[in-house]
Amino acid sequence: MATLMQRAAGLRHEMAWILLGQGLSFAGGFIGIKVLTTIMGPAGYGKLALGLTIAGILTTFIYGPLANVVSRFYSIYRERGELTVYFAVLKRTHCAAAVILSLLSLAAAGIATWRVGGEWALIITLSLFFGIASGINTSYIALQSAIRQRNVVALHQGADVWLRIGLSIALLVLFSKSSCFALLGYLLGTITVTLSQNVFALRNREIRSTWGKECTGVQQRTCSREFMVYATPFVAWAGIAYVSAYGDRWILQYLFGAREVGIYAALFQIANSPIAQLTTMINQLMVPIIYERAGSLSLEEQVRSSARLLRRVVLITGAILALVTLAMYLFSELLVRLLTSQAFTEHHHLLWIITAGLALLHTGQMLTTKGMYANKPQIYLWPKILQAASFILFSLFLCTKFGISGVAISLCVSSLIHLLMIVMINRRLEVVPVTVS
Repeated sequence: MATLMQRAAGLRHEMAWILLGQGLSFAGGFIGIKVLTTIMGPAGYGKLALGLTIAGILTTFIYGPLANVVSRFYSIYRERGELTVYFAVLKRTHCAAAVILSLLSLAAAGIATWRVGGEWALIITLSLFFGIASGINTSYIALQSAIRQRNVVALHQGADVWLRIGLSIALLVLFSKSSCFALLGYLLGTITVTLSQNVFALRNREIRSTWGKECTGVQQRTCSREFMVYATPFVAWAGIAYVSAYGDRWILQYLFGAREVGIYAALFQIANSPIAQLTTMINQLMVPIIYERAGSLSLEEQVRSSARLLRRVVLITGAILALVTLAMYLFSELLVRLLTSQAFTEHHHLLWIITAGLALLHTGQMLTTKGMYANKPQIYLWPKILQAASFILFSLFLCTKFGISGVAISLCVSSLIHLLMIVMINRRLEVVPVTVS
């Protein structure tokens, strides 16, 4: 009983920090939407949104898979007593990625200047460097969530949003209402937070004691292969994930222009903010605990306990997401009017549709945790392919008939397909204890 009470008290303490961090991010995000849409207007906000999709390329293809490796293998390598090699390989990988991607970003800037002109060249360059900084920051968040250092994660997540938004607004007011200055504010804010993340990570005794120690080349090669096997499926479906996450903006840009992109992006952010905050909070609190319970899956109790906890988390999250969708339906006009300007309000009826699509998508994504802790992320390749393909096809067809509404409807349909397929796969997935030699 005493142990149970201690666990409950510990979870309450961790939950309080996560709520603080997500609350700061939530408030900063909504203030950012209001001020940036007012200053920049639909077209300027649309260019900012397109710039962020360029940064999303690096997150999707490089840093997203890396963050999954950081999160999943911390408990495994701690259980093995091999955190020294874990950190050595991760540091080497991140350094190599930063150097290579920085050179590619500069090359892309030169090509863009020649092909599309100065403004878009600057947007592309700033977006790519923001993607690098944001990706490294994401890995620090994954690491500190894995060691359940909730206070550090909470404060840095809140600071990241407020610094990005604050610096963007300051630059827009002081210099020009250009999306380039908004992106520069994003970049400077995230660089500051990432440097702070490094300082706080090294203050942790467990990290500091293993961070700079030497390990053999054989150990590093073995670790790298294990990481690569786990991360490869994430990289393989990165293009699919990118299309799913950002294809809607580029379809609207192609069919209508930056103004429609800005309107849809603002509505999407309003819909996504509570859902993203909720699912991020739950993932940061519960996924490390699920991974801890799963461990190396060498015991039957590890298999049962992790599966039972995941089911409870998904059921509770699904119920909350349903309530969020209902609230967006009832108060859509009020929310859009409060958080944007008149140019955006006329499309308020799309808010609950986008929210429903995102709720379905995030529920499906949460269910993939089962395959992740079983070290079988590749089993979700086909659901992601079908979700992305159906999203693009429905969007292209419905946008020509219904405009922006077509994208919102397509998001709902494709997300439902994604969720149903993952449920079917999880029912067939049998996780058995792994014999440890």
